Amino acid sequence: MKEVKNSKKPKESNEYNSKSKFKLSSKYCIILLFLVLFTTLMFFNNYHTKYDPLKDVSNDKQIYSASTPIVLIHDVSPVYFKEMEEIIEVLDNNHYSTRTYLFVITNHAGDNKLSNYPKFVEYLHELDDRGYHIQYHGYDHIGGEYNCSEAVANEKTDNSLKILEDCNFDTKKINYVITPRYKLSKDSEDNFLKRNFTIIMDYYILKTKNNQNKTYFEKVIITNKEYTWYTPENCTEKVKNISLIDYRNSLKENKQFTLSIHPKAVNYGNGIEFLDYFLAESNKEILDYYQ
Repeated sequence: MKEVKNSKKPKESNEYNSKSKFKLSSKYCIILLFLVLFTTLMFFNNYHTKYDPLKDVSNDKQIYSASTPIVLIHDVSPVYFKEMEEIIEVLDNNHYSTRTYLFVITNHAGDNKLSNYPKFVEYLHELDDRGYHIQYHGYDHIGGEYNCSEAVANEKTDNSLKILEDCNFDTKKINYVITPRYKLSKDSEDNFLKRNFTIIMDYYILKTKNNQNKTYFEKVIITNKEYTWYTPENCTEKVKNISLIDYRNSLKENKQFTLSIHPKAVNYGNGIEFLDYFLAESNKEILDYYQ
């Protein structure tokens, strides 16, 4: 009987140890599962943070190298809804969403308030969710509207941001501006720089920089071209050749290449055909250049 009792004790001990190990391993499994979930969520958030190629453009050539073209769409307005859909289809086909910036007019011609066009606003939100960058072009786009005093510039910008907020856009993410016709007074420039807007002009970018608690402005020279301003059909092949020469030269000079387009103008003639060609060919060019 003693032997039997003795023989049972180790078994009970083994069962206890195995249960303890099981409890211990369960705790480790829970901790491990938590860490995996946490890491996955962090990765997910980082992965879905919108890539902002304009942010990287810099004069410091040790950390920045010119790369694939960036597309700047001026005059984004409900007036050009159909034209925008045609343009976006080409950009989507060439996987250009995160490299495209949509510069919105909030009250085109003073009579087309963005918030009065819910379908177009919904469309812009869809594009925003897909990686396109919603940015600012102007209030009414009448003349060189930002060739004005700082008081007028502030009023126009405040009114525009209010309209964008009413349309449920996060105005904290709207920090790039192209003024209509690139017209910009010194007062208007101050208005935007004080708000930490990066200003894009016809051949340079002007941005606010902070270094060791000091604020300064960096002017970065870029190559900004537009080939589709109501271009005649018989010029299509010539424009295709010129655009690739310009792009190659920009790479050699290590200047960021931006392609500006205007709805309606690019939809004229063979403009859409050119856009599709250039985006596809420039992707090949960048691969050849860095091989």
